[in-house]
Amino acid sequence: MEEVIGSVFRFIGRLLVEIVFTAIFEVIFRFPGNIICKPFTKDGEEPNGFLVMISSILFWALVVALGYFAYLALSSDPNV
Repeated sequence: MEEVIGSVFRFIGRLLVEIVFTAIFEVIFRFPGNIICKPFTKDGEEPNGFLVMISSILFWALVVALGYFAYLALSSDPNV
C-alpha cells in the first residue's frame, strides 16, 4: 500500500513540476520573443523559434543591464 501511495505522490509531484517549469519557460523565454518578433514576420505565420529565443535572451540581458545602470544612477552611495 505504501508503494502505491508513494507512486501516486511521485506522479503528482512530477506533473506539478513539469507544469510549473513549462509555464516559467513559456513566460520567460517565449512570450517576450514572440512579442518582439511578431511585427517582423509575415501575416498568418508564427515567428521562428530560434529567433524568438535569441530575441528573448537579448531582451532579458537588456532588462538586467538597464536595471543595473538604474541602480547605479539612483544609489545614494556611488561605488565608483
